[in-house]
Amino acid sequence: MKERILEKAQELYLKLGFRRVTMDDIATELGMSKKTIYQHFADKNALVEECSSYFLNKEKCREQEVAEQANDPIEEIIMSTKMMREMLGTINPVAFHDLQKYYPKAWAQYLQHKSHFLEVVKNNLLKGIEKGLYRADLDIEILSRLRIESVDMAFNPDIFPEKKYRLLDIQLAFIDHFIRGIVTEKGLKAYEAIK
Repeated sequence: MKERILEKAQELYLKLGFRRVTMDDIATELGMSKKTIYQHFADKNALVEECSSYFLNKEKCREQEVAEQANDPIEEIIMSTKMMREMLGTINPVAFHDLQKYYPKAWAQYLQHKSHFLEVVKNNLLKGIEKGLYRADLDIEILSRLRIESVDMAFNPDIFPEKKYRLLDIQLAFIDHFIRGIVTEKGLKAYEAIK
């Protein structure tokens, strides 16, 4: 039951924003009473925090699966991009803003996940250099942070107004630009072959 509530709450929060969705909305969507939800979660803050944790843990597991299944670092980025396409198609950029502004504990979880993902990007860059797919002169610290911050930048409505830009298009452009900037000639051929 708890997982069912988390799944539905996550779906609504990402689609409409954390602030806009009420406990009533979630209960109605699930066809249950608010009382049932409150048996599992003390309040909306607790639900948002658990939802955030649940979502980020699922993402971490998916990232791990991608890293294990990919044949090389470029394929890992491409597979992650496909995974991201599925996810970003359902996220309203306002959800990101709501989380940051109104739910500090859940935002802290996101920042912790971001630190984890920074290490994932660094490892990908190191593997790519070792395999001759990425340029050997890359500054791994700077580029890994650039990649991570570009994810956040795409959610910034001051830079990319929602009415003018689609979140998915922004992220795909960032990833393509990132990959083309780091690959060797060998890496570019591999990228072009699988993208």
